[in-house]
Amino acid sequence: MDELMQFVAVMAALSAGAQAVTQQMKKRITFLHLQAKAQPNDSKWDEIYEETLRRVNIHFLAGANGTVLAGIAQVHPLQMLKLTPVWSAMQPEWVASGLDYVSAGVLVAYGGPWFHDFLGLLRAYKVQLKTIPPVK
Repeated sequence: MDELMQFVAVMAALSAGAQAVTQQMKKRITFLHLQAKAQPNDSKWDEIYEETLRRVNIHFLAGANGTVLAGIAQVHPLQMLKLTPVWSAMQPEWVASGLDYVSAGVLVAYGGPWFHDFLGLLRAYKVQLKTIPPVK
């Protein structure tokens, strides 16, 4: 249970960090068209295309930010759960570490709300375990 709690806590922290960095980059990077347009387009299809392109760019940026943060923190998500990834035996070693960081980036970019909810459930479960008197 402790490994799972540690895994979810680290992933929730990485997710919050990646989300904060992505929000700041969203405000400052103009060439990726991450801001919503103020004026409507001539065609509804153009609006749908631009909105879809904007969302894809934001998701890609969130994944890249999660990967970079995982690399800086040297997070190996499957090893936290005492699992051995398929790519752990790859040579050179930096390739295996890079794939670990990419997997952590994907997890934190697209599983962020899930990690926060699951961390809340685990905390409530641990609090409940402490408050229940032992059975005699």
